[in-house]
Order: sequence, then C-alpha cells, then structure tokens
Amino acid sequence: MTFDLDPCSAGEGKDCVPAINRYTVEDNGLNKDWFGLVFCNPPYGSQTSFWLNKMSKHKNGIALVFARSGTKWWQKLAPTTTLICFMSGRVKFINGQTNKIEAAAGADSVLMAWGDVSANALRHSHLGMCMKLDV
Repeated sequence: MTFDLDPCSAGEGKDCVPAINRYTVEDNGLNKDWFGLVFCNPPYGSQTSFWLNKMSKHKNGIALVFARSGTKWWQKLAPTTTLICFMSGRVKFINGQTNKIEAAAGADSVLMAWGDVSANALRHSHLGMCMKLDV
C-alpha cells in the first residue's frame, strides 16, 4: 500500500513509510492541509491527541500509536475509527538511513484505521487482532 501523505515524516530517505508526499517537523504537518490516504505516526506524548483529532476529521488513513486505552484521547477518538488493529508483539523501529532494526517500542501499539481502504488493508495485514468498536 502506498500512502498519499505522511504528515509526520522524518524526511525523504530517513524513514521507511511508503508515501508519495511528506511533511517534516519543519513543515508542521499539523497545521497543513492533509489529502488522500494518510499514514500518521505522530510524535508520542502530549501531542498525540492533536494529531489523531486531525486524522479523525480527515477520515482517510492509518495512524500508528501506543495502545493507551485509558487516556482521554483514546476514549474520545477510538470510537471514530473504522477499525483498530492491536498489533502482535512490539513494533521494531528501523533506522531510515541504515535500514537496520535499532530498537523495539516501549509499549504495545495499535494501528487505527479511518475509511474502508485503510480498514481493509489492516484486515488483510496479519499484523494482529483487528476489531471494529461498537459504541
């Protein structure tokens, strides 16, 4: 799957996200218009809710975040998704410049999908347990 936009990119050649267009920290993707199919791995921490709120309004893409079901942002935004994939095992990060695995995430992760294209991709990804929330 190729995405139209990665609004949280480390930059061309510095990550492994298959996206045609990228916004970096210098572009401030949170303040730019999003278009097409989006892959969003937002900065973790206090900014997560802002990025996921924008994704929930965009309604077309996949976000990779920690599985923080007890947080306010999760409780507010998870019900807006089309599908959620609870990933099996911890995400391993690849250095975009060396293409070598450097570290595993410090917590479990989820892929949150908005829209049918994204949801279908996750259903067929075999990356973990997928579910649609009934709220």
